Amino acid sequence: MTERARLRAALLRYMKEHGIGVPTLQVRIADGTDRSPDLLPLKTLQRFLADVGRTNDTFLIPCFEFAQSLPAGGDIESFAREAAGFFGVEQAGANAAGLTGNYAVFARPHKTDTRMRVLAPDDIEQREEFSVFHSRCVVVQSGPAGPYRLHEETIITSEGTQADSVRHIYEGVVLAFDPLVFALSKNALTSLPRAYWLRGFADGTLAGYGMEAAFLTDLGEARPYTRPIDFEFRRESEKEQG
Repeated sequence: MTERARLRAALLRYMKEHGIGVPTLQVRIADGTDRSPDLLPLKTLQRFLADVGRTNDTFLIPCFEFAQSLPAGGDIESFAREAAGFFGVEQAGANAAGLTGNYAVFARPHKTDTRMRVLAPDDIEQREEFSVFHSRCVVVQSGPAGPYRLHEETIITSEGTQADSVRHIYEGVVLAFDPLVFALSKNALTSLPRAYWLRGFADGTLAGYGMEAAFLTDLGEARPYTRPIDFEFRRESEKEQG
């Protein structure tokens, strides 16, 4: 994605998040960069946001300054677009239909086979093996033609109680390759990545393996990853999620 495309996406996202139109955006850019609105022609700004024609570099200087002042991070939509382009898949096509919803995630107990792999269709028949609760997550689509976003919460308890539980939140994107599903997210606190390679099944269940970067205090060492673990994503109703 070019710098101009990133700027356009940032301004459009700001407008959507704040529920404003281009005239209000024009005023806010002017106020935020200590310029007169007259130096930011409304029609020029409208053409830039619509990606029509070639906008003069001088005009974009205050727009870039304004965008740099916005809170960093959280641009999952841009990340999803770049990831979809990298893998050569549609970010919101027919392959991804039906992924939205709530899931309870369960893991298999420790197994000796730690190879990275995607589960075969018959592996899911042994569901009693997915007995260790791992997390809850929700997959939503950002708009009618937007990317699929993943929000996951993992709760680590102490000695099986909630007394000293630690909650880890992950935000990421979901890409569908039919019948495979790739979910990539990062820890909201540490920014360390977590990835799942999953297969979709007829009943809406997703299953496969996952792994994530291990947290280290010694940054001089190579970043290790946890061993691959088999996971099952079971659909949950909002009532069940409680």
